[in-house]
Amino acid sequence: MKGKLYFAAILFSLGFLPLKVGILLLVTVILWSLPFWMKHKIYLGGSISLFFFSTFLTATMGPPPSIESTYQGSFSIQSHPVTKEFYTEFEIELPNELKILARTEHPPDSLKLGASCQGELVIEPPQKATNPGQFDYANFLSSQGIHAITNEPIIMDCSGSSYFSKLYRIRDDVLTHLDMAFHPTTAMWIKAILLGERQGFDDETMESFQFWNISHLLAISGLHVAIILATCYGVLYYVLRTSRATAMNVMLAGIPFYILMAGSHPSVIRAGLMAALVIVMVKFRNRMPVIDILSLVYIAVLMINPYLMNQLSFQFSFIVTACLLLSNRIITQDGWVWMSLKISLISQLALLPLQFYYFYYTNVLSFLMNLLFVPYFTLFMIPVLLILFFVSFIDLSMARMIENIFIQVNEPMINALNGLEPFLFAQWLVGKPHLITIFLAYICLFGMMYWWNRSDLRKASIFGCLLISCFWIQQSIPYMDSTYRITMLDVGQGDSFVVELPYRSAVMMIDIGEEVNYSHLDQPNRNFNQVVQPFLWSKGIQQIDALVISHFDYDHAAGATTLIEHFDPEQTFIAARSDDEIINEYLGNVEPIQVKKQHQIKMGGAELNVLSPETPVMRGNENNHSLVVELQVDGHRTLFAGDLEAAGELRLLENGAIRDVDLLKVGHHGSSTSTSLPLLQQLNLNGKDAFISVGEDNSYGHPSIEVINRLEDQGNRIWRTDIHGAVEMKYTNGQSTFLPFKP
Repeated sequence: MKGKLYFAAILFSLGFLPLKVGILLLVTVILWSLPFWMKHKIYLGGSISLFFFSTFLTATMGPPPSIESTYQGSFSIQSHPVTKEFYTEFEIELPNELKILARTEHPPDSLKLGASCQGELVIEPPQKATNPGQFDYANFLSSQGIHAITNEPIIMDCSGSSYFSKLYRIRDDVLTHLDMAFHPTTAMWIKAILLGERQGFDDETMESFQFWNISHLLAISGLHVAIILATCYGVLYYVLRTSRATAMNVMLAGIPFYILMAGSHPSVIRAGLMAALVIVMVKFRNRMPVIDILSLVYIAVLMINPYLMNQLSFQFSFIVTACLLLSNRIITQDGWVWMSLKISLISQLALLPLQFYYFYYTNVLSFLMNLLFVPYFTLFMIPVLLILFFVSFIDLSMARMIENIFIQVNEPMINALNGLEPFLFAQWLVGKPHLITIFLAYICLFGMMYWWNRSDLRKASIFGCLLISCFWIQQSIPYMDSTYRITMLDVGQGDSFVVELPYRSAVMMIDIGEEVNYSHLDQPNRNFNQVVQPFLWSKGIQQIDALVISHFDYDHAAGATTLIEHFDPEQTFIAARSDDEIINEYLGNVEPIQVKKQHQIKMGGAELNVLSPETPVMRGNENNHSLVVELQVDGHRTLFAGDLEAAGELRLLENGAIRDVDLLKVGHHGSSTSTSLPLLQQLNLNGKDAFISVGEDNSYGHPSIEVINRLEDQGNRIWRTDIHGAVEMKYTNGQSTFLPFKP
């Protein structure tokens, strides 16, 4: 069974998926490789046992049945306190095993890893995502076994500490030493590459590395550990003239220490444990295949800490390493240039399904950047940083001389990377694929490598094409779907609606608001960055056909310039107006199409009938100059009322512009000044649906109880972002279905 333990690791992994999906894929894997299993029935039984054991581990990873809002008593400190810009962060565990993330601005000196404390906590649930595609902070913490947060806990007494606390204190001292010894940029690189500390890492550089899919070089991996161990072995064996056995023993002893010094991140745990096992195998002359060592490390680490399975760095680290090991024969057939190309290609294909699942897109030119930067990091960056690190403790003046050389080489290299224009044509946006698509893609990848290893390039090419086709099909599904969709995004106290016409014939956005609350916190594009762009990307939408701005209030139009920059709408529509200053303020150099009553916009089978304003001359305030449109698709009519108030509604009624609708976007977030009874009666909305986009616990008291009562009195179903999060209306075959994101 040598070299085949990865089959057991695969079945073990399936137990972490949703149970029905896991069982379905388990049966598929067994049937797909049935001849192999029939020859190794005991191995099959053991692998299936591992599957059921991992399902048991998954069942133990959920939150406790209930979480109290306050707690007074004893608790333990489960992580080394980390000082950030404005607070210190650490993990607390209560006697009932509930883990809590704590933050405080004034940590006591006795706060240490492993300490037992007494105190009072106000416990809150972490913020959950309220929109599709949005980062889910609660899920992120849950993946680490943390199910609650507390701010400024009252810590009255702490005693004791773990042995590891002393090691982490040493790490803090080393980080402080690096900050004092080197230029901030050099210290940033040493801390990130050698010690896994990315706090304070340059945002622009991080974004460039992420865009070009080379951010894996910033995570400590087998490459880093191999270079460090090779350097240590060279010094011990060739310089200090120790025996080979002594050098191996020193490295074995040093690996756990380095794992702790590097922050105990999943990638360094994997690389460190694998290195330790390889050294043990060599020491005792055991020729276990490296892929089996990786499989054993993988299963053992997850048995100890199953939460690691949910961490992206853990998944990326093991999948890439496994694929490279399984492709060893392919990689080593040719010279260095071809070997580098193959490593880059196989690594990118191995990550492709997860790249789409977590980030919705990939960069098709990333393998070229990997081809350039992997050798740069291997031959220059990591060795020089390693030399700088050790020399700084011996001779600081010499270290700074070496630092000057490093800066002269590295700075132009990184500046060139940061200066590259993002080639959007190289960005392949698919959207979030289904788990079944991910599994099929990995089956195709496995088949491609299997036949490539056997030099059957024809079959390998077929499986490679099938791998790419998995995502082409995923990308094309919306263009074969006859469903008409309107999604009310939860952007707090603002409006943002996404309209997807049948067969993806057009995509429109109606308003793109930001919350005034965040405008002064250096987060002017918070809704766009955290809600709108992730949602559009998760849907596979790279460009929109039209942007409709109801009026120029911050909560309806503040994200317009950013949306135009990133999604390049073909047309932008606004209410006709006589003043250009506010247009330039919100839209920059874009020339919008100004529309007024009786204008009709046709797009992809949809009709937008403009009901208001009547003239470019503003009558009253900005709200009453809102662009009011009736959107009609396949006989379904929706009225988008902007922030129109009672005076504006009255003009619509007097002009006879209102007719029956199936869905109402309630005006002005449900303010008492809008959505009058005469308007509702004219819309004949009885028993139908209404959207209210409103911020949770907003200071305006929206939506008004009077408006809610008017809607309920007519039997309308009310969908509110403060209660339901984002809400999607799906219309197909004459029937509409509403899907709230929050249950």
